Amino acid sequence: MKRREINRIGWIVLGIASFFLTGFVADLRPQPVLEEEVVFTLAAHMNNRGVELYRQGNIQEALANFIVASEMDDTFWQGHYNCTIALIAMGNLKEALHHLEMSIEIDPENPLAHRLYEDLLWKVEAKA
Repeated sequence: MKRREINRIGWIVLGIASFFLTGFVADLRPQPVLEEEVVFTLAAHMNNRGVELYRQGNIQEALANFIVASEMDDTFWQGHYNCTIALIAMGNLKEALHHLEMSIEIDPENPLAHRLYEDLLWKVEAKA
């Protein structure tokens, strides 16, 4: 082969290699993440941490995590629902009812929240 042909083949190989490498590098770049997804993930993490604390008997700390979760993401009904559970355990029924109402406002189709609401409302009214 002549030197010129070798150079041409070299450039073709380099061009093909750079095409594949550029495409490969582009696949490794981080994909854009929606802010809502990040906020939801952080809220879910705080909520899960609260659940663990609640299971360990640290209700006050669990409540703090549930409150943070519900404040981080205003669509995160689980945070308010779990605040309700913790507040009931602490005996604070009125505030528990408030959080349960917020949970139902966010997710009106949640049957667990509706059943708990009926029971809790009855207890709050009976206590008054």
